[in-house]
Amino acid sequence: MISQRVKKIKESGIRKVFELSANNKGDLIDLSIGQPHFNTPNKLKKAISEAVSNDFNKYTPTNGFLNLRNKIAVKLRKENNILAKSDDIIVTSGVSGGLFLTFATLLNRGDEVVLPDPYFVLYDQLLRFFGVKPVYWSTYPDFHLKNEKLEKLITSKTRAIIINSPNNPTGMVYGEHEIRELVKIAKKNKLFIVSDEVYEKFDYDKKFFSAGSIYSKTITLNGFSKSHLITGWRIGYVHGPGEIIGAMNKLQQYTFVCAPSPAQAALENEWHFDFSPYVREYKVNRDYIVKELSPSLKFNLPEGAYYAFIKKPKDNTDFINKLVKNNVLVVPGEVFSRKKDYFRLSFAVSLLTLKKGIKIINEISN
Repeated sequence: MISQRVKKIKESGIRKVFELSANNKGDLIDLSIGQPHFNTPNKLKKAISEAVSNDFNKYTPTNGFLNLRNKIAVKLRKENNILAKSDDIIVTSGVSGGLFLTFATLLNRGDEVVLPDPYFVLYDQLLRFFGVKPVYWSTYPDFHLKNEKLEKLITSKTRAIIINSPNNPTGMVYGEHEIRELVKIAKKNKLFIVSDEVYEKFDYDKKFFSAGSIYSKTITLNGFSKSHLITGWRIGYVHGPGEIIGAMNKLQQYTFVCAPSPAQAALENEWHFDFSPYVREYKVNRDYIVKELSPSLKFNLPEGAYYAFIKKPKDNTDFINKLVKNNVLVVPGEVFSRKKDYFRLSFAVSLLTLKKGIKIINEISN
């Protein structure tokens, strides 16, 4: 017998497409993928191999190695202007693990959380798992925060607002003015801000701003999966008020126990990593889409991450299936939104692959 709370959540539409790609031996053009296509750098491969050889294969402290948390704290202070201490940081099994701990610690059944739409699918489904009501905050048509509409969504049950910048699936980056206006509303209503910043390094126009730099009731989530090309290593971290991080640490003792030991040790020893060449390559891909994608497909310029959220062409109701039949994979927009007339395209691929995919998309959309 399956529990009612698990029955409430849907299988991830992203993972369905991922598994279709993984199991297909044909010549697929996969523009659905949510991870950089580059291989892990050799120095990180060597670092994790050395960590295993040096017996970093056992449990770590629940909140992570102290030296790693110290480095994260320095990073948050220098790069994000967040007054971070190592005691207010927990290392988690990816940002997904951090979100699970955050929601479980912060929210009660019956609470409400404001969720900008479109949204990363995990937020919506995890909130439902915990019996929390998502209150959808439309960001259409430009996918930026409509702060003038926010207060109308807040009730006595509202506990938090989730933001994700740079954004998955839209590619938008919320600027300082947007965040400051959001913080004013959160502060007035004594709400937490849960800020997922895992795509921070993919900021093509230098707009990124951390809410945690100006608001103490911010829970900041980030990690190394995207920035260090190690999505399978599962290392994230959370910073927030000490009381909340302490409670998350208690819960992690009985769930994830700790983040993977060899991966923590490897990152501790190979902390510095110049990611800028990879960002430049994806900016080239971004600019190629802007130049070459058919005028019949409407979308906003992706400012960060590596996604474009694109409106399907009119009078083409079978568009996604036509793409699949032509060996092009994208993710249907309804995975991320209550609207169904969009799709997410990932340009985290080689330019050659992107060109092949765009050619087919243009042919089908015209």
